[in-house]
Amino acid sequence: MRYLVDELNSYSNSSAIAMHMPGHKRNPDFYPDGFNADITEIYGFDNLHNPTGIIYDLESQAARIWNANSSIISVNGATAPILASVMAASLMGKILVASNCHISVWHALELSDAKFDVINPLVSNYPFCLEIDPSDISNRLSLDPEIKCVVITSPTYEGVVSDVDAISKICQSMDVALIVDESHGSHFGLNEFFPKTSKADIVIKSIHKTLHAPTQTALLLSYSDRISMNKLRHYMDIVESSSPSYVLMSGVSKVVKDLTTTPDITNNWVSALNSCRENLEAKLEHLKLFSLSNLDPSKLVILTNGVINGDELSQILREKGIEIEASFSTHIIAMTGIGDTSKSLKTFADAVIEVDRDLTGEVFYTCSNMVPRDSTVMNMSIKDALCADSMCISSREAIGKTSFKYAYRYPPGIPILLPGQLITEERINCLPDELIEVVKG
Repeated sequence: MRYLVDELNSYSNSSAIAMHMPGHKRNPDFYPDGFNADITEIYGFDNLHNPTGIIYDLESQAARIWNANSSIISVNGATAPILASVMAASLMGKILVASNCHISVWHALELSDAKFDVINPLVSNYPFCLEIDPSDISNRLSLDPEIKCVVITSPTYEGVVSDVDAISKICQSMDVALIVDESHGSHFGLNEFFPKTSKADIVIKSIHKTLHAPTQTALLLSYSDRISMNKLRHYMDIVESSSPSYVLMSGVSKVVKDLTTTPDITNNWVSALNSCRENLEAKLEHLKLFSLSNLDPSKLVILTNGVINGDELSQILREKGIEIEASFSTHIIAMTGIGDTSKSLKTFADAVIEVDRDLTGEVFYTCSNMVPRDSTVMNMSIKDALCADSMCISSREAIGKTSFKYAYRYPPGIPILLPGQLITEERINCLPDELIEVVKG
């Protein structure tokens, strides 16, 4: 099989005179290292917006790896496939959206002006959301036949995995499409250690998050024709650059080639990860490694509440030469990936254990101000709210009024308030004490 990565390497090493874009013309004086494969849609290299050759073959092979019917490459991250999928689904009817979906889902609802309802994931005393309960999906679909699509996130930023098989069966029985943002699960389905890849109608994977593709690469995987592939490609044409990067596509090609030709490529990562988790579970006396039966084991979430502020722990680790994914007052998130080694993960575990020895107390789980637990009530559509006049008032004065803007923590980019949403005390308690912009009137 011909792989784009190999063809680009061959072309970039040739003596061909580049009378085409981009302007650096592969002159090393004018481009950064690694950009010698930076070309445009020239003869033999296909077109991402109408693939019929080597890019078509790449998308087909990517689909085969995760047993999908078809796939679409994104060089605009998972954001582009999420926008395209939700906008295509909006043509079918109302959409049921999990409240912990990424900001890009809400932007898609804004752009499409789609009708939507919101469903909450399960919550507990953990400082983040857990999974979506399939019975909640079933109840909502039974109550509202206008719903034609469901959008959920699995795994969550913290690695919590929903029972997508059960949710998918419920949706199929009611002829409702299911879109799963599996951005953090690009490694799902590659071995027995990690969870199975979701088999929804549409599954979106950010293959740069845990695999070895460059940042800003993703795949839209389609497992049915419930959402038209023609419509998906139409909206991908709208939201994705008309000058897609062959450097990024080359990175996608390398991942696909490696997963195809080296089936055991994740084995070293799995072995190192197993040892790291065992080490942390056995030796942490005060901090706690987050663990559930439905958890992606590649995420190392260290719970800190009651022992040390997570931001402070992050700073201590930084001083030891370790930069984590994210920190919060109650926990930190350390992401692992295919590039990790036994040495890198042992270094991380040893550093956390060393800090733990100097701490006292134990983790407790009363963290109600991190996750809103009330229902989302929309006083007006997102688009109407953004078109309205606004004013800034104190957060306490804002209770009972309508939000003018999005308010969300980043990372991971989950909204606490949407434009048009009723502002409640529960939501205000999840935000910093500052001025809130509300709709006038």
